[in-house]
Amino acid sequence: MKEPVNVSPFLDNAPSVWLVLFCYAMIVASMASIGVFVSFLPHVTHDLSMTAPKAGFAISLFSVPSALACVPIGRLVDRIGIRAGMMLAGILAIAGDVCLSWATGWVWVYAGMCLAGASFGALTVTCPSALVSWLEGDARTRALSFWSTYGPVGYAFGLLLAVPFTTGDVWQHAFVWHAIIFAALTCLAFLLPRRKAQIKVNAGAGGLRLLFKESAIIRLAFALALPNAVAYGVSVVTPSYLARVYGVELGMSNSGIAGAKIFAMILGGVVTGHILTKKVHYRVMYRTLVCFGLASLFVLFFPNGTFGLALVALICWLLAFGGMAGGTMAQLPTFVSKQEDIGFVSGLVGQLTSLICLTAPPIYLALTHWSAYWGLSCAVMVVAASLVPYRKVLVAP
Repeated sequence: MKEPVNVSPFLDNAPSVWLVLFCYAMIVASMASIGVFVSFLPHVTHDLSMTAPKAGFAISLFSVPSALACVPIGRLVDRIGIRAGMMLAGILAIAGDVCLSWATGWVWVYAGMCLAGASFGALTVTCPSALVSWLEGDARTRALSFWSTYGPVGYAFGLLLAVPFTTGDVWQHAFVWHAIIFAALTCLAFLLPRRKAQIKVNAGAGGLRLLFKESAIIRLAFALALPNAVAYGVSVVTPSYLARVYGVELGMSNSGIAGAKIFAMILGGVVTGHILTKKVHYRVMYRTLVCFGLASLFVLFFPNGTFGLALVALICWLLAFGGMAGGTMAQLPTFVSKQEDIGFVSGLVGQLTSLICLTAPPIYLALTHWSAYWGLSCAVMVVAASLVPYRKVLVAP
């Protein structure tokens, strides 16, 4: 028997809305760690004497817990419950911010990013578990759909949070404010009712065997993972690149990119939803979006344009990427023959995506010329387009 959501005063008036907003705020605040850190990459490399590849590796460390420790994190949350899991995630995030705000070298930076990543990994289990446990029917479906948009919003929030600290030598104070935000959210987690996690982690090998038995599933996994890696690398280098090429302050660059991401998220949700209801073949749609995305990246990185044109190109790239990612996830059920395998294979596909994304930040940060950014993106996206599987089904369900 499920506990009602409104057993907590925190959720008195509109339990579903408040629960969704709280879960969304937690995961957005966690994802903001990347936006804040990326904003200060020039300071990190200069003030802390770290090379660009080492700074990129620090960003990759954020993804390690969710990429390698998904099952142990899930089991821990299942044991201690949702509320305790969220509180643990908050404590880990605060500890990571403390390390980053006090960092004087690579050891503290690596430790801070690992702790922040562990917090993110815990929230990717506890937040959807809370929504599944306390919501039902259409409310649950809409909530999970909305919650899944945290990526661009969290990154944009981190960019905006860093804006007041982009001038002078107080850039590490941004992590202090990030810790304060997480402290407030962690206190709110005390008001949630006690509840065991409802998302079960399948430890069997059936789904794993299925992943390697069906070549179409492997190709589908790479069709999702490779664009994600490009998007991750582009996000890492874009703020400092646009600030350098167009001579704008880093704060203005961050604000423009954050606005572009939020706008693209809203528009992309409408456009992608409309496309997915039409009778469009998935592989044709995917490859069309690859071409559109690469053209957008060319305009984004071409140094003889304007800052405004680059932001428009960034919006176009985000729309193309959102269409590829959303369309690929929508195709997953059509490539899995047994209903009980969908959840497990979906988790493995996500874990493969995290593993591949680990390599993106250090590689992109090691590059310096715009043609290298675009050339690498082209190579990866061409591979993704060639691997995208084909099945005689339509994108529309």
